Amino acid sequence: MIFTAICGSIFSLLADMPRDYYPNSLEGKNGAELKTELHNLLKNHTRLPYGSRDYNQIACTWTVFKKSDVRPNKKVWDMYSNNSYNFSNGAGATKGMNIEHSVPKSWWGDAYDETATPLTRFKYDGSYDLHHLTPSDAAANTAKSNYPLGEVDSPLFDNGVTKVGTGQANGRATNLFEPADEYKGDFARMYLYFVTCYQDYSWKSSALSMFAQNSYPTLNAYGQSLLLKWHRQDPVSQKEIDRNNAVYSFQGNRNPFIDYPNMVEYIWGDSTNYEFSFSGQSTSAPSISISNDKIEFGYIGTETSKDKEIYIKGKNLTTDITAKLLNNDSGDFSLGMSNLPAHELNTTGINLAITFSPRSIGTRNVTLRLSSDELSAPVDITISGTVLLSDASYLRIIDIKSTYKKSDEPVRLMLNMNLDTQWTVDGKPATHLTPSELSAGLHTIQFTTIYGTGKMRVQIIE
Repeated sequence: MIFTAICGSIFSLLADMPRDYYPNSLEGKNGAELKTELHNLLKNHTRLPYGSRDYNQIACTWTVFKKSDVRPNKKVWDMYSNNSYNFSNGAGATKGMNIEHSVPKSWWGDAYDETATPLTRFKYDGSYDLHHLTPSDAAANTAKSNYPLGEVDSPLFDNGVTKVGTGQANGRATNLFEPADEYKGDFARMYLYFVTCYQDYSWKSSALSMFAQNSYPTLNAYGQSLLLKWHRQDPVSQKEIDRNNAVYSFQGNRNPFIDYPNMVEYIWGDSTNYEFSFSGQSTSAPSISISNDKIEFGYIGTETSKDKEIYIKGKNLTTDITAKLLNNDSGDFSLGMSNLPAHELNTTGINLAITFSPRSIGTRNVTLRLSSDELSAPVDITISGTVLLSDASYLRIIDIKSTYKKSDEPVRLMLNMNLDTQWTVDGKPATHLTPSELSAGLHTIQFTTIYGTGKMRVQIIE
């Protein structure tokens, strides 16, 4: 059910009390049952006029943006570019920007009708939903098109924030949109909200590259894996919290995966066999899960440092977790914290920072151990890094392009350092990349040195 409301009454909603918004009926549920309970809650919200002018005293899209997508310096917060944009004085859109459907509206078969009113320009409620509508740099919006999310290998558009190009999705090369790392979690939670609020939609176009035609999980294997990865890697920020509150004050519903990030795990992630609780407590055995059991720092120069994070999520913990580095005699590795609070692990999870600051060249291998008295066994994570002289802090392949025609001349395989190097192309020994000997498509170049290995992918076209 969708409601319309006068602008003055919309602000009476309690935007700072998210727990009051969520019914106790969510407790004790998981998986499909929890998702559908949220669907029934989220779908009841206010449809706001689409566009840049308020309609019948109801706030329009751009009026909401002035509250939901504003930087501390009062400029537009654009998640698609680093360009500096000012909001218009009074009514109207910002020049050079569009209203962007983060989840493309073609994915559910909607189209804009410029002859209709701002409340009827689209057929479907999802096309008006401010939880995924954002202001966007026009050029980035055009480049993004209706492509699915993903990690781009060969960019055709890259403005430093938005990257568009080809990458792997569902086992094949696909045109993809990749946001900046600082916004990947934001987009993941927008998409998770959308497939929950609108799980009853019939998906069209490129939607099936990420979505599934069902009420649960409403994501295919690729979409579910990617969104979980980005959700865990980029935790909820204050920006998202402020935006969620602002949209709630106009639209009347919230993104639960911003208020309760661990809810994602109970629907799609590592806690689907456990019952959701707002307190994070349960009678099931306490345990922890980690985003990766191996952390590789790669190459780093002496007298420099590099930081990485590992996401740790707790279930039913009652005592804190101790984090300790083993075999770290040289002191090259350090942790951001050694005591991980149980409550924080159970609810939002913790991104534990690890810093590598080596003093001499060579390879380092240590173990990060997570333990507590109530865990059945400690959890060990392997950490490694290779230290080069500071004037050669990393190895990279040089003079190789991302795309070649089959008619192009062979290219010698080289690194940025003069090292004894063994090369392979698609696993076969090589000294040159010879396009004429390769089939059209993606191919992998890999090198091996005493310091380790690396690789890149190139595309061969006819």
